[in-house]
Amino acid sequence: MISIAKFLMRLVEMVVSIPVRMARFFAEWIVFNPQLGPLRYVAIALIGYVAFAIVLVYVVAPVRGHIGQLYLSDKLRYDAERWLATAIYDKSGNFVGTFDPRLDSKQDVNWTGETIEIGDYTSNPDHKSIPVRTVPEHYWKCLTYHEDRHIGTALNPFGIDILGVLKIPYSTVKRSLALGRPALGVGGSTLPMQIARVIYKTPPKRSEGPINKLKRKLGEWWLAPVIYAELTQGGDNSRLKQWAANHLWLAQRTGGTSLHGVELASRIVFGKEARDLSVAEQFVLASAVNKPIILLEGSENLNRVRIDRWRYIAEVRARVCAEKLIDDDDTKKAVVFDLIGLAGGPPDPRVQPGLDKTLESLSPRLAARARANPVIRANTLMPAARYGLREQMKQSYGFDWRNNVRGLQASIDAGENLQFTQTMRSELVKLNAALEGRIDPGYTLDPARVGPDVRLPHVAVVAADADGHIVRYFENTHTASYFGSPVARDSQTGFYERPREPRMIASVGKIIAAIAIANEGKDNSGSLYVDTTAPKRGLETCRQKGNLRRGRKAVVAFACSLNSPLINRTAKVGQARIRSLIDRFAFNMPLVNANGEGTPPSTAAVLGQIAGSPRRVHQMSSVVLNSLIGRDSVVVRRPTLIDNYDYTATKQADGPQAAQLASGIQPKSVIKKRARPLIKKLLQAPLCYRSNGKSHGTLKSLSKWCATRRSDLRFHFAKTGTQVTLDPDATVDAWATGGLQFTNGAAYSYVVVVGTGSASSPWARSVHSSQAAAPLLAKLLPELAAHAAANPRRDLLPTPKRQISTTRQPTGAKTSGWRAMPESERNEAFGFN
Repeated sequence: MISIAKFLMRLVEMVVSIPVRMARFFAEWIVFNPQLGPLRYVAIALIGYVAFAIVLVYVVAPVRGHIGQLYLSDKLRYDAERWLATAIYDKSGNFVGTFDPRLDSKQDVNWTGETIEIGDYTSNPDHKSIPVRTVPEHYWKCLTYHEDRHIGTALNPFGIDILGVLKIPYSTVKRSLALGRPALGVGGSTLPMQIARVIYKTPPKRSEGPINKLKRKLGEWWLAPVIYAELTQGGDNSRLKQWAANHLWLAQRTGGTSLHGVELASRIVFGKEARDLSVAEQFVLASAVNKPIILLEGSENLNRVRIDRWRYIAEVRARVCAEKLIDDDDTKKAVVFDLIGLAGGPPDPRVQPGLDKTLESLSPRLAARARANPVIRANTLMPAARYGLREQMKQSYGFDWRNNVRGLQASIDAGENLQFTQTMRSELVKLNAALEGRIDPGYTLDPARVGPDVRLPHVAVVAADADGHIVRYFENTHTASYFGSPVARDSQTGFYERPREPRMIASVGKIIAAIAIANEGKDNSGSLYVDTTAPKRGLETCRQKGNLRRGRKAVVAFACSLNSPLINRTAKVGQARIRSLIDRFAFNMPLVNANGEGTPPSTAAVLGQIAGSPRRVHQMSSVVLNSLIGRDSVVVRRPTLIDNYDYTATKQADGPQAAQLASGIQPKSVIKKRARPLIKKLLQAPLCYRSNGKSHGTLKSLSKWCATRRSDLRFHFAKTGTQVTLDPDATVDAWATGGLQFTNGAAYSYVVVVGTGSASSPWARSVHSSQAAAPLLAKLLPELAAHAAANPRRDLLPTPKRQISTTRQPTGAKTSGWRAMPESERNEAFGFN
């Protein structure tokens, strides 16, 4: 026992004596050794620097990492989360681009290129990168080999490399001699240091002096241990890999911004996802760190630098990775061969062929920049839809959607919809000229005339197929009001709150009246409704403004959107039934007055005093459409601009599915089977009604789109509405909504709205839906006909319930088969009952 104690005491003495002896040696042989002369000062500095490096790497770094992580981890995660971009793909899976930073940030948005101080918070200029789900293996190996090969080892245990720190004095002397002036050298920046540099926008600059460079390096040393501790908790470095793959700068000269992250760079440089990169391509991107690829051509000097840099990346740095990191000789030879092929010259930015042609034909001025810049590409190809996509995601996730979604597939074809967008813009210019005398001086429909005192009323023209996938989408403002009024969105969470929606739906609310009346099964299209404001003549036309009490046919009342007869008839259905339909379609009833009195549901529906977003109105038309084509049990959800989500996690989130299911409506829950024929007749009347050989109805200008006048249509229903203030000539909104099915089965619902959505902001005088909404609908319908021709839906055509003879009968023979059937039986056979 005594011997063990003596051994331990001796061991302690040795441990204590070692630093004492080192200090004595340092003092006697260096500090106070006159034989060394002035060199002893150099030796003192070098030994002191070595001691500083050891303390920095093995004492300060771990302590700073553990302590800093306690109070900086939340800030680090948020700062890094701001950089995450969301990829956009069109219906065909083509990579359209990424959201503009101005749309893709949660709170502070800084796209100025300069650091901005916000209180105690420093907002650095944004970059955006698509988060990679699985880091390519060879990319990570090559990256660490070039940039941080000692990471996680004894030489770099906590984010600072001891050899890199020790290298600084040598590189300082070398650079100073080369430049002929004092210049601070460089040391090996570890991956955590480079991540800190990218996130906090502190890259090396040619103009920075030694003092600024030293301050920058000290700042990176101060942050790197915290980043390393945060990203390697529990010994798992997968988050460190992802951050290194997401944030490092890999390409430049992309129309004003750089490309960060392997996922985004692989799409632009090689036209593929990171998971599909070959080994050689992974090595090239990893070798581009600190030597970013120059994508676009420029001046002669720039082109020379561009080619030299690309060859250095592919032939030197990437080839080193191939020779050092691949053990199998055959694989090594194949990769080197691929690198030789790549070294011929930097690839042009990749765009899928269809989108490339669209850029060239529809936006030639921005085509080159859009190819290389994913933000400009998305802004060019989806000028309006990107706002709608963002708003739809916010309705599911609020401002937190970036934590759930790394990419999405839109329901529209980017090229087709861009062409449609340009058609709508041209039509609005014409419409502005036609209505110029009636439009308020503070508004215009022509975007070229917008100024400090002149703004645009909101215009939305949206169509969806029978399954609710939007196929044409146009809006002329950035508010995406199709998805709901901005005042109904929570400014803190980003969620849309439907009960706060103020936009009244005008006479399109009469669709609810048509459903309620038809559900009773008592009326037909010729039923007479009491009109207390009937004129002396023209009861078969749309003439109004009389003071007589007369009967008006149901078909006339709906064709002409007559209020008095429909208010009287709808009230007889019962207020509880009407209120139930209003609630089922998720519209808001008008507020009660100071006396606690409210508008009766029947009156609110007929006059359109109920409120809802254009998307809700669109859903209502989609429910009617699906009922008329016999899909009673299908859950009709709100029309969607997003077909699929690419989630940040492997497990799909429940946000969109839950929200869509909660808003779904089965047609049979609101429309009875027996009501279909009458609904079809009443709601086709605005397009189809004729009297004395003349078309009458609110959509008589589109009477050629009545199904009975077109061989390619099975049916087409539509309803218009004009919302005004207490002044009946002050136009707030002009509406049109409906649905149609073509003979090849393709079926679509649509909504058109032009206005402000606010009773306090009329935009025109005496402008009605037939003048503002109908011309835009006239441009939409040919688009749907073309889409239907390219996308037939035979599965949506009715199957007769009995065998119907279609044999041509001899002249004079008694008619048989379906032509001889009563109308009610024909409707039943073809699924209209």
